[in-house]
Amino acid sequence: MEHSFAAAVAALLLTGTIVTGFFALEDYFGKEEKPISSETEASVSEESKPEKVVLGIFEEKLALFAGESPYPNIVYDFFVRNLPPEDRERLSEGILVSSQSELESLLEDFMS
Repeated sequence: MEHSFAAAVAALLLTGTIVTGFFALEDYFGKEEKPISSETEASVSEESKPEKVVLGIFEEKLALFAGESPYPNIVYDFFVRNLPPEDRERLSEGILVSSQSELESLLEDFMS
């Protein structure tokens, strides 16, 4: 009984962490996903481009970095040591995230 209660609490905490991360990222991605056309790219100056968002590793945990800072904006309560070596390698190199739905999909893949 205690084990199933602990598992339920852990699942709720993980879900809460993911949901909190999604709300925090609305500033980076906005509500609508619009592909960038080459015409739009040409008209956007270097200064007005949105910050790049990268999913990576910080202190052995899954983390989300915005801009060029070496410190993450969000650190998820998920240790990457349990992931397959290929996934850890991709995360150590950093995975560029281009939309909120892509981030949601990556987090679901890694954390499930």
